[in-house]
Amino acid sequence: MYVKPLTQVEKNDLMGRGKKIRDLQDKGICFGCYNFTSGDIFPDDGLIFYEDDKVRCQFEKYPRATGQTIIVSREHYEDISEMPLELGTHILKISDAIIKLHKEILQAKKVYMCTICDGKRNHLHFQLLPRLEGEQIGYGHFVREEGILMDYHQDVDIYKKRMKEIIDE
Repeated sequence: MYVKPLTQVEKNDLMGRGKKIRDLQDKGICFGCYNFTSGDIFPDDGLIFYEDDKVRCQFEKYPRATGQTIIVSREHYEDISEMPLELGTHILKISDAIIKLHKEILQAKKVYMCTICDGKRNHLHFQLLPRLEGEQIGYGHFVREEGILMDYHQDVDIYKKRMKEIIDE
């Protein structure tokens, strides 16, 4: 798995995704809930590696960091202030397993976690951003230009298998 710079066509696709999100938000529609029913905003593209009744975990198609992972709540909450404690505990358990895999499989030195649910209509989600050996330390991961994830299918299969093993322990 690696991230390559975006071509103009891929930049246009990413901008199109952003426009779809803004259009839904302008109509008062949550893009996360919409995506769970339609798959139209964040199509699977083989990126999903873990799902249960509370969350979906997938690699970001247009990541700022290799292995950038999105953990999305299935239930609608605008932001972390609305999240029930039980969901937060579950998300931390799932995040812990993913962080272990990022360190094991990607050889991540650090893994940063953030949630930014800002704007007119949002859906609670968390992002995990691995920092690999030799990469810049600090906030640079959060502002790095997006790329496109390449050669990820084998890694997704490994994460699926290992997540099941870790969660079932």
